[in-house]
Amino acid sequence: MGMQINHNIAALNAWRALGVSNTNLSKSLEKLSSGYRINRGADDPAGLLISEQLRAQIGGLDQAVKNASDAISMVQTAEGALTEMNNMLNSIRTLAVHAANTGANDASSIQADQTAVDKAVESMQRIATTTKYAGKSLLDGSAGTSIDIKDATKVANVVVGQAGQSGGNVSFSITTAAAEAGNSIVVNTSGTVFASTGVVTIWSENCGTANSVGVYSVTANSTTNVCLAAKINSDSARTQVWASAETASNLAVYSCAYGDQISLRIAAAGTMTAAGTAVNSTTTGVDVVAVIYASQNSVEIETLKGSGLAVHGSTTGAWVGTSFSVLSDANTAGVKVDALSIVTGNLQFSLTDDASTANQISYAISDMRTSKIGVVSSLTGSSIDAVKSGQTYSMANNASAAVTIIDDAINDVSTQRANLGAFQKYTLETTINNLGVTKENLTASESRVRDVDMAAEMMDFTKNQILVQAGTSMLAQANQLPQSVLKLLG
Repeated sequence: MGMQINHNIAALNAWRALGVSNTNLSKSLEKLSSGYRINRGADDPAGLLISEQLRAQIGGLDQAVKNASDAISMVQTAEGALTEMNNMLNSIRTLAVHAANTGANDASSIQADQTAVDKAVESMQRIATTTKYAGKSLLDGSAGTSIDIKDATKVANVVVGQAGQSGGNVSFSITTAAAEAGNSIVVNTSGTVFASTGVVTIWSENCGTANSVGVYSVTANSTTNVCLAAKINSDSARTQVWASAETASNLAVYSCAYGDQISLRIAAAGTMTAAGTAVNSTTTGVDVVAVIYASQNSVEIETLKGSGLAVHGSTTGAWVGTSFSVLSDANTAGVKVDALSIVTGNLQFSLTDDASTANQISYAISDMRTSKIGVVSSLTGSSIDAVKSGQTYSMANNASAAVTIIDDAINDVSTQRANLGAFQKYTLETTINNLGVTKENLTASESRVRDVDMAAEMMDFTKNQILVQAGTSMLAQANQLPQSVLKLLG
């Protein structure tokens, strides 16, 4: 090397190396003090992107766990109220059983039972209307399923089953129209079927149970079909069969009910000729089959099989427990009907990290008001309200029927409690467990990307610390080199 003094190349080299060592030492200090390998985008751009995405997902999982815990608190609040309703129903039942023992009870005893029943029913109604969680009513039906029948001429008897099924506007299209069992017989007016008189016999069956047989005598004349149809129709209430004289010689006979459980058979007796043939075969009806669509996007939800004009969901599909009746105005294959607006599960829970609508879980709590529980189909106007004083099924009027109503109400409340328990155990608690495992695995992934290996970084820190010390010393030595030129000038 020459003996220049304007440019000290050795010092510049030592200074540059010292700067690099200082930068590396600073980074090591930052990593060791923060615990992170990535503190800024420049440390690892791709790693930072992955890490921040994982952090966002982990934060969402933390909140989803809190959401599920809040939902458990809500469920426990509702079940606590229902537990008290169950207790009161059991007490009411005991009172009704006592009141039914009229042989040993006088009017005063029964009235005492009735007074207690009235107070209990009032308390149950108060519980159903006032039980809330975070200001939201739970048992008054507002947390349940709302149904809006858009066209009452097309659909009726809507029953909504399990929570979580597709809601909103629902339309259906009949793929197979329901049909009655039908048959026909030729009755010639000239007497070619019945030379003089004959007998037409009609049988109909519903699920294998035979209705009363219709036996009709006929005489061959110009009004045979009209008269025979009138006779059959006048007897429809008993035989569940109706008829139509479609032509002068052809009589069509149909069952009043629809579906493949309905069968119909006609037999004719009389002097037959080759000109006409008597029918002696059995025919059956056809069950309706409908496809359900989400009206807003025409996406097929499920094919519902029918029983006559009633359609119902399968045991495994989205419409489990849901059914409705197709009325005659809609019983046409290939016609799409916007029939229903169903909001199932007015309680929506966000139990995932992304809070997307598609991943929300719906749940419905049935209406537990006293006018809605204890409704027995065989008892007109029945509900728990109907066992109060002055009502049809009060202790004095019909204590035995009251016991039946109370049993049904106990079943209603117990079923809702069981559903709440199942929702808590198999949806909420399992969701919390799953979210915990998912968070653990994602946190481990984020740690591998972002956290620093303290042992390895400590080695780098020690190396950089030594390099800084050595670089500082060498820079000092390099700065002394130009002083040797002074000897030449001396």
